Amino acid sequence: MTVVTLPTELGEASLISNSEVDSFLTCERKHLFSFVFEREAKKKSRSLSIGIVGHEVLAVYYRALQAGMNKGDAEKEAMRHLTGIFREDEYDPDSLATVYSLINRYISQDTLAGGTRILEVETDFYLPITEEYWYAMRLDLLVEALVGSLRGKVLLVDHKFTYDFYTEDDLQLNPQMPKYAAAVRHAGYPVYDAYINQIRTRFPAHLIEKKTSADLFSRMPVDLTVPRVRSALSHQMIISKRIIERRKMPIELQIEEAVPVLNKMICRNCPFKSACAMVEDGLPVEKALGPEYKIRKYGYSKEEIDGS
Repeated sequence: MTVVTLPTELGEASLISNSEVDSFLTCERKHLFSFVFEREAKKKSRSLSIGIVGHEVLAVYYRALQAGMNKGDAEKEAMRHLTGIFREDEYDPDSLATVYSLINRYISQDTLAGGTRILEVETDFYLPITEEYWYAMRLDLLVEALVGSLRGKVLLVDHKFTYDFYTEDDLQLNPQMPKYAAAVRHAGYPVYDAYINQIRTRFPAHLIEKKTSADLFSRMPVDLTVPRVRSALSHQMIISKRIIERRKMPIELQIEEAVPVLNKMICRNCPFKSACAMVEDGLPVEKALGPEYKIRKYGYSKEEIDGS
């Protein structure tokens, strides 16, 4: 588990992440359940389980490389950690078997291990916006390229455990990495570009060894243009202000104002689907968020349903 160290300069300001903004834009009631009542489902979906555990194991692997281990020893360290997760019995064994197979295949073709210097792994960054709110993020990986045309450049890398690879349109419309670039640059790193490091979860564990690397892995450049970074930050600021204004309301009014989207495409895989249905039937929110839910872990985007 990554330890979150809050900046001493934060004062009374709130931290608002990309995932909180995304949740608010997706469905205000989902945001209410997740970020106001701070709840999450006890039972995790396959995609979320693979995403959470996969990120954790990759963090162990890249921290080992950063500490000076060779690739083989770093892989052993990562697999020892995954074995420990198996023993904890928190996640579905089939999901863990998929992570095991994917990580094995991923490390065998990983070019970051030999072609870059690892600068940061699972590190929190903050960007002061106003006295009321800061942008907060957790970066998967920051590297300096050691070979090729990008030699000497600092690059953001974000792992995505995804059912299917992003399309170019998906990448263009995703504001996460432009926001990340702004926060990491504020911390003093001269970020040149960013990459989405995709690991495909479509296949069950027993079929992964039969797939090619092209079936399973894709690393796509984001193309961090100045207008994209400015636009992403502008949107973050606008929605953050709305969230702050909502938080100032009495809780009864926050509940009333958090109108659910009630769209089958959005609601189908929402972890709060059953709680939302109970609220629609007149049950108070506190009772609807009953035994199926627990206190949400603090972790920015790593605990969100998209399994990022």
